[in-house]
Amino acid sequence: MKQRMYNTFFKILKHESLAKIVTNIGYELLIMYYCIARKFYRGKSHLSEKNAWKILNDCSERPDMDSDKLNKKLVKDLSIIVPAYNAEKTIVQCIQSVIEQKTKYDYELIIVNDGSTDKTRSIVENICDEHLVLIHQENRGFSGARNSGIDVSVGEYIMFLDSDDYLVGNCIETMLDKIIEEKADIVQAGHYSFVDGNILSRNEVKLKSRIYSDTRDIVCNPGYPWAKIYKRTMFSELRFPLNVWFEDTIVCMILYRMCKKMVVMEDIVYAYRINPEGITLKARHSRKCVDHYWVMEYVLEQAKKNGLQNDDIQYNLVKGHMSTLLYRRISLMKKDVIEAAFILACELLDEIRPTGYKEQGRFINKDIEKAFKTRNYKLWKLASFIV
Repeated sequence: MKQRMYNTFFKILKHESLAKIVTNIGYELLIMYYCIARKFYRGKSHLSEKNAWKILNDCSERPDMDSDKLNKKLVKDLSIIVPAYNAEKTIVQCIQSVIEQKTKYDYELIIVNDGSTDKTRSIVENICDEHLVLIHQENRGFSGARNSGIDVSVGEYIMFLDSDDYLVGNCIETMLDKIIEEKADIVQAGHYSFVDGNILSRNEVKLKSRIYSDTRDIVCNPGYPWAKIYKRTMFSELRFPLNVWFEDTIVCMILYRMCKKMVVMEDIVYAYRINPEGITLKARHSRKCVDHYWVMEYVLEQAKKNGLQNDDIQYNLVKGHMSTLLYRRISLMKKDVIEAAFILACELLDEIRPTGYKEQGRFINKDIEKAFKTRNYKLWKLASFIV
């Protein structure tokens, strides 16, 4: 909440120091309000799990998220997978940013034409490059396209690149050198974001160079799938969930927990285009926002299949997703849908809560834990809004 307040004030005031002062004052007032209000938010939701599931499923039916898995013999160093749907305006820049890279490594650039109805297919077919692999399929969404790319890939390592983004700098060489040198499972580098059509909106996100080997540290890294290179073996038994939004939840919830060693680089290697029409910005106005809950069910199923323990790391990750993130994404839905999602989240957390678990965070986090245990819907809403 504090960071969101700062971002809002900075946009209004256009002054960093002043925005920080106003944010600190505003946040302190908000905490004071919370300390008073929490005393009056008592009581238990009486909505049953059965009715909650029906309400949520009626709002947006739980999709089939499973995907078949195909693993080929690995004969190249890197597979770069690009899902492309109606990307005629950006696909050339995306492809050129890859094939213009100077590298000693053997790579393939897999463009998955995901049922495009514009000129994407013909544009890519007219680009001649030995690294380029073009496959076609009916529209299956981001997950289906990425999964198809994984299935046909023959690289020892995998990178995901969105069709409206592009690589910058010496991305391939720099990142592959590092992940091979350190014998890591994942390497992540910095990026800059920009609003489509606004060259003055560039915002660099530099990360501090570091090597992680403790899962508790690894899971704290940004969970987007791009600006990373993954060891291909991490996808031997894992694919992105089909037919849902927020499919990249598997990065922080599963891939990070499978990772034994992660390298973070400060180099800027990726340009991320902010699309005003993208899912991130419009999700709260769609019924598909409840996919946030459905995805979590899938994630826990896949975590178990991949041999991940039901420990406090998993529990804290799920609880974080089922509090602030879930509430933020469904807060514009009807009250019965929000309450249904809360009840199902309570049941989900009851199933995975480690024996003897005790919340160690600040008092707001303890209130969230209490809300889940006691089915206190109003306290959950208040605390999730504040965090």
